[in-house]
Amino acid sequence: MKMDELMEDYDKLYQDEEQKKIYKKKKSDLVSKKLGELLLQGYRMLNSTCKKCDCILMQKKNEPYYCVSCQDQEIITLDMDRLNSQVLKDNPMIGQIEENVSSIFSEKKAENQHTTMAIDVGNSVNIIKSKIAWATEQLKNSNVLSYDLELLDYIKKCSETITILNNTKI
Repeated sequence: MKMDELMEDYDKLYQDEEQKKIYKKKKSDLVSKKLGELLLQGYRMLNSTCKKCDCILMQKKNEPYYCVSCQDQEIITLDMDRLNSQVLKDNPMIGQIEENVSSIFSEKKAENQHTTMAIDVGNSVNIIKSKIAWATEQLKNSNVLSYDLELLDYIKKCSETITILNNTKI
């Protein structure tokens, strides 16, 4: 292994560590902000933590426990963005494939709008299916009824959208 390759590996490792620190700081700041907002809304901070993520649990009078880290949409979105970027880093071929697909789409768009629309619909359906899988996973881990109902409604709307896309005449 050449010295240049070793230095590149070291630089990548260092960048990954820095990005992890930045992500943890962002998440910690966001969780702290949400905890403060919940306290102002009348939630109580409990003397226990979430078994899944070790975040402090909150509770409003006569309501189930609420874990900001597991159940807050902004934090979940931050986690999903981080996972997506991590997948792209771990699998550089995915980024290349996305670039190739987008360049193919731009070249073929002028040639055949019909085919492009069919591919776009197929991609949209796949994206929505991944959203349904994410919501299903969140539903498995949730203990809050209102959040469960929101997830179920989200899954229903996604399913209806897939049905509409599949029934579109291309």
